[in-house]
Amino acid sequence: MPKTKAVILTEIISPYRIPPFNYLAQDEEIDLTVFFFAETESRRSWLVEKEKIQFSYQVLWGLQLGKSYQSAPVFLNPDVIYQLWKQQPDVIICGGWHHFTHWLALMYAQMTKTPLLIWSESTLKDERILSSIKYKLKEWIVNQADGYIIPGKAQKNYLAELGAREDRIWTAPNAVDSVFFANEAQYYRQQKAILKEKLDIAGCVILYVGRLIDEKGIPELLEAFTKLSPQKQVTLVIVGDGSRSQNYHSYTQQNQLDNVVFAGFQPQTALPQYYGIADIFVFPTRSDTWGLVLNEAMAAGLPIVCSDAAGAAPDLVVNGENGYLIPVGDVEKLSEKLQILVEDENLREKMGLHSQEIIANYTPQKMALGLKEAILGSLQHNRITSQPRS
Repeated sequence: MPKTKAVILTEIISPYRIPPFNYLAQDEEIDLTVFFFAETESRRSWLVEKEKIQFSYQVLWGLQLGKSYQSAPVFLNPDVIYQLWKQQPDVIICGGWHHFTHWLALMYAQMTKTPLLIWSESTLKDERILSSIKYKLKEWIVNQADGYIIPGKAQKNYLAELGAREDRIWTAPNAVDSVFFANEAQYYRQQKAILKEKLDIAGCVILYVGRLIDEKGIPELLEAFTKLSPQKQVTLVIVGDGSRSQNYHSYTQQNQLDNVVFAGFQPQTALPQYYGIADIFVFPTRSDTWGLVLNEAMAAGLPIVCSDAAGAAPDLVVNGENGYLIPVGDVEKLSEKLQILVEDENLREKMGLHSQEIIANYTPQKMALGLKEAILGSLQHNRITSQPRS
């Protein structure tokens, strides 16, 4: 029986996508090709490890429009139609609808009657404000698609709002290499005292990992940190870089926050040492489609304090069990929940273990399985609906 040819269109070569794509490519029923719009983009500092790629892929020639260190570019890859025509896929997966390249792929799909799946991570709490015209365009695209792939509950609600049919939605849960983060963090945790001394970090460690921009809730985090009781020794470790980095440095200096450590950007392989020395993970984002750092921190066995604007929050954070959910932008609540965890080591340990139990269900293998089910399911649905009535 011939394999089903699937083409995935996605923005850049993300290290988080390589493992599930590798698993999908190994499946006996799927012939996978991935079209990347570019190797990377201006806001990302990722190391592109091509040697880890075990699937067929191509970086399309194209343009990044409106790119800057702060805002996301819009991709235009004019030859996508020609490359799709060369591949003749049975199913096309579009990783969103925001780029001109996606629209070109939609044109190809409609001309050739090829089933097209929208892989969407948008949520109703996304900070981006859409004009009525853009919203109508999204509704139209959703109506044209043959099916949809989402990572979790918040994204499903968003698609339902746009009119997507529930029986055509498949879930491919976002995942990281949880085994790597669990094992490596545990290794560094055994050397916690030595590492903390080396990094000049003392007391209970609150960790943030991500871009240093206001959209991630860093201003609220710094303000909440100033409100913590001075009775307990606490250090806030901030890992990442971004356009607002200097502003945050200045804030800590002006407020004499000597117990805030800026560790800068760290490659994925270096992150486990920070998870290993951390006691609490905080993610106060104002808007985030998912937040894969939550997967990493939970795999490392950390309790979570997270805003309800994170796309992963409804799936990964069980309020009061493996951490706390706080209303986006609520500095008082953020400080309150951090204080509770700072003061209670037993609670941190209990919640951290629950984090690991939850995240055990979010693996690259399960993500690949969700993609496979969407590919085969949409093809089957297309065959049924295209059959002439007797």
